Amino acid sequence: MGHVLGHKSPKGAVSISNYKERIRLRWRYLGKRFSLSLTAYTKVNLGAAKRVVLQIELDMANGQFDDTLVKYGGKMSKVDVEQVNPQTIVAYFEKWVKQYKQLDCDKDADYYHLRNTLKKWGEINPSQMLQSLNIEKYCAKTYNGRLSLLKGFSSWMLKQGIWPINPFEGVSRRKVKKTEKQDRVPFTEEEIRLILDAIKNDKFCTINSRYKHSFYYPFVHFVFQTGVRNAEAVGLRVSSLDFKNKTIIIKETLARTVKGTHDAARIRKETKNGKERILPLSDDLYSLLVIDLIKNTF
Repeated sequence: MGHVLGHKSPKGAVSISNYKERIRLRWRYLGKRFSLSLTAYTKVNLGAAKRVVLQIELDMANGQFDDTLVKYGGKMSKVDVEQVNPQTIVAYFEKWVKQYKQLDCDKDADYYHLRNTLKKWGEINPSQMLQSLNIEKYCAKTYNGRLSLLKGFSSWMLKQGIWPINPFEGVSRRKVKKTEKQDRVPFTEEEIRLILDAIKNDKFCTINSRYKHSFYYPFVHFVFQTGVRNAEAVGLRVSSLDFKNKTIIIKETLARTVKGTHDAARIRKETKNGKERILPLSDDLYSLLVIDLIKNTF
């Protein structure tokens, strides 16, 4: 319910004030500021005005708001409605991601795909967004991921006073069916030896191949020896190699993005679990890395 003169209304509420001895209602909805002038400011008329306020607030919450104001005994004019921060939903979403999540919609896949979904939905009423999400043919895992992001974004929109409701508040996650995955069988030491030998000596490489298999031998050998993730191996810096103490520091990744897996598309991020690891540098790996550094330096 709106607040009377002299009290500040909470976000999403309608305020009642005395404007030139007439009852004036003011509120914001979907980035627009509305004003409605009613009858004379009297005790009797205030009771009727409060019923109008209740109707307006209920309609905003339920997505039934009449922006012509005819339903509430008024009419919309150029003076009645003032555009406030006329940004699109996508623009607000990008602002939320960049300024509050400290991420980039053009690089972080989850936000990139959700932004595309919002573009597809267009400028819909917040109360219609849950229905739009449920129509999407997402698997349970993807649905839950989108729902989590939309809850955070909508909560921010509500706190900013841009939306009157969070349409995803209280919405339950979908149940993910558990499937039995076949146990992974690691390579034996003999299999690893045969694989590395084949790569090192180009045993299965075609004659006209632009890049011989042996070109990738240091990388594959390093991954086999350390067990690090591919993005961790790709993102390893020389400064993370301690040749004196023969240790390797794994503290970051060079992760792929929605733009691809090539160097220019990747971004540096912390490790998957956010933890730093120190691994031993074996003698054969030490020799391999030193030789590889010399080749790339000279």
